[in-house]
Amino acid sequence: MNIACGIEYDGTDYHGFQRQPDSHGPTIQGTLEAAITRVSGESAVVNGAGRTDAGVHASGQVINFKTQSHMKPQIWQRALNAYLPNTVVVRWASEVHERFHSRFSALSRSYRYTLWNDNAPTALHARYTYHCPRALDSDLMHAACQLLLGRKDFGAFGHSPDDTNPTKPGPHHCIRTMIEARCIRQDALIYCDFTADAFLTGQVRRMVGTLLLVGQKRLYLDDFAVIVQRAEKTHPGSAAPSHGLCLVRVDYPEKFGVMNDDKDI
Repeated sequence: MNIACGIEYDGTDYHGFQRQPDSHGPTIQGTLEAAITRVSGESAVVNGAGRTDAGVHASGQVINFKTQSHMKPQIWQRALNAYLPNTVVVRWASEVHERFHSRFSALSRSYRYTLWNDNAPTALHARYTYHCPRALDSDLMHAACQLLLGRKDFGAFGHSPDDTNPTKPGPHHCIRTMIEARCIRQDALIYCDFTADAFLTGQVRRMVGTLLLVGQKRLYLDDFAVIVQRAEKTHPGSAAPSHGLCLVRVDYPEKFGVMNDDKDI
């Protein structure tokens, strides 16, 4: 059986999704695989739709794994949640086609970066938002987002996770299609939402870090356009902290019957 699951997690205490060759600390993949072993006794490999970085959260991550067990998906969901820590939750489980792969079958991924734009910090949102006390013009940030739309080289903001040498990427490895990009304000909260066919490593965080310069009026829209066009990694924008980022949705072709239930953005 090929089992797909929708996963929600607080990434604060994890060293990213992907299991690390050198043991630097717990990962989401390793935690899920350990829970599967406890449930069925199998050493299954968990595939993830998005290989989120250390400290990044998810409300709509999708995984899949192969199993010899004949347990129904609903039993898998309950059993895994019984063994997982409360920072990782299986939101749904489903049996899928044997060719389904959570990463390679995906049509698009959606990320949300959340900013807390107020003089005073927030206690209730602190783990999931980046506090920016300096005034931000969210309309300017949204205008800059429109320059990210379409198929282009996003090398200015990250590197391909498949490049062995990020400083010398292979041909076209940084080309992605941005389907949606926007910044919207709700009182002190600013949501930066991005949907693309795939993302480079570190791409969303560095895009947001550069958009912050636009919002602070330290970078003109024309300058932002040049950064995008040149696709060079050397520019003023730095990566925003990981704790403001969340993987919120992954979409798949209808033939696989996998419907992510998180439609926040």
